[in-house]
Order: sequence, then C-alpha cells, then structure tokens
Amino acid sequence: MRSLAISYDEFIVTYGGQVKKNCVEVPYKTYWVCALLLFMLIGSIVSPSYGEEEEKAKWGFSIFGGTGDAVLSKIDTRVYGFIPRVTLPLRKDWKMWDVEFEGNFFYYDIHKMPNVYFLGLGTNLVFKPIQERWGSLFLLIGGGLGYDSAGKKLYRGSTPPLLGDQHFAGFGTGGFGVLFNIRQGMAVRAEYRFYHISEPFDTSDRGLNTHTVLFGFSF
Repeated sequence: MRSLAISYDEFIVTYGGQVKKNCVEVPYKTYWVCALLLFMLIGSIVSPSYGEEEEKAKWGFSIFGGTGDAVLSKIDTRVYGFIPRVTLPLRKDWKMWDVEFEGNFFYYDIHKMPNVYFLGLGTNLVFKPIQERWGSLFLLIGGGLGYDSAGKKLYRGSTPPLLGDQHFAGFGTGGFGVLFNIRQGMAVRAEYRFYHISEPFDTSDRGLNTHTVLFGFSF
C-alpha cells in the first residue's frame, strides 16, 4: 500500500495515523531555474584540470528515436531526443566504471493525444567489461528529474492518466551499447535504452515507456 498521494494543490503524507497537509504550488519556472543551476554546478565541478589529471574526462552527445508504449499501455508513442553529456571515471583505479551526467531533451509524439516534451538532468552508472584498442562494450543504468509539459493534457475520461499534472517528472533508464574509436580521443557511440518516465508525486499516472536507439559521439 502506498503511503504517499499528492494532488495538484497539496500533498497528504500519512504516517502512523497522522495526516499533514503541505502546499506544493511551485511555479514551473522554478524547475527551469533549479535545472540551470544544477547544470552550472556540474560544469564547475568538471574543470579542465580534472580532465588533464585523469586524462579520461570526455564530452559527448547523442540523438535518439524510439517507440512505445513498451510495457504498461497499448497507446502508440514515438519519442525523439537530444542528450549532451560529460563522462568521468568513477574512481581512478576502477578502470571498468564511469559516471555520466546528461542533459535530457525528449519529445513524445502520442497517438490521438497531445504531444509532450520533457527537459531534465540525469546521471548514469556505466560498466565497461570489454575494453580493446578498437573501443569498448558497456552496460548502463541511470535516472533523473525534470520538467514535463503534460499538465492535464494526458487525461482521458476516468482512466488513469499517462502523466500527472504536476509538471515534475522522474525517469529511469537501462541499456547497453558500444563505443568504437575512430581516431585519437574520439569515438562513435551507439546504444539501446529502455526509458520509463512518470511523475513521482502523482501515484495515479501510468507513465510512458519506450524502447530507444541512440547514436552519437564522444570526444
């Protein structure tokens, strides 16, 4: 049984039989400002001197396309997006592990329903069990938070909505891929990811689920 249920105007937390009400009416512009500040903070941490010391800090980007809804719904969905990223070694002596910080710009084309976009930031943990001169194979798991434009647009009758009306969504992802070196310090990146996106403060929404294929570069 879930103990957290949140509406548009307030959320009610039930614990030990006590009920507390708190206002959560936060303008969506606040999420934009928070996301920008977080991105600036990450950029300040990833300094050029760090990259020179480790010689492994890498920048990159990917574009992707996908289809769904993959698991929970029969609604036809297409998704397109752009992901800029920075990749850092998790630890200096852990050669097979990296951590990635990504920007997430997703556009959902939903059959017979209004289209939705998502802007957010995410973090991935990357495991590279196979590393050769030509490149590497990797596994990936991650998640993040951001702003979605759904509002009440994805409500249909009395059925649970695909996304809630809070304009604040979280996502989880997992997948695998390959980095293929094309020259010194540059690699082509191709991968598959499964994405689930839903609103953590709206327990009634089903979420959007998609299978995606990404293509990009790392340098």
